[in-house]
Amino acid sequence: MNGTPSGFFTTSRGLRQGDPLSPLLFVLCTEGFAALLRQAITEKKLEGVKVAPRAPRISHLFFPDDSYLFLRGSLQECENLIEVLNEYEELSGQRVNLDKSAVCFSKNISTPDQEFLATILGVGAVGVHDKYLGLPTLVARFKTATFRYLEEKLL
Repeated sequence: MNGTPSGFFTTSRGLRQGDPLSPLLFVLCTEGFAALLRQAITEKKLEGVKVAPRAPRISHLFFPDDSYLFLRGSLQECENLIEVLNEYEELSGQRVNLDKSAVCFSKNISTPDQEFLATILGVGAVGVHDKYLGLPTLVARFKTATFRYLEEKLL
């Protein structure tokens, strides 16, 4: 306190929405989660994905309200991700809300495998016509046709 260590204290009400510490605590927790993901990648438990042959691998993207995790569609990587999430929950006290979570697969994974892996992760799979924040979750090759409805709404 006042520049000197003073030991632990117990809170009585917890953190409330709008608290000025909320953004800082979010960033600290996100850094901890990112460190666990980087450790799993270093230990070859998670691989991430490449969006192009010469591009670097991407394992995660964090946004203020969302986290996107990228991994190979294998049972082992799904199990390793669950281990990382469990460790994060144990360390931070925060738990992923699986009811608000979803998984999206590449077209290279068969439908039965998609269903199996989604079940292992305990989340639903994103449908072809699903939307997130008003935008399609999957964009086909013909982007003009996919987003035509936005143009029509503006006219």
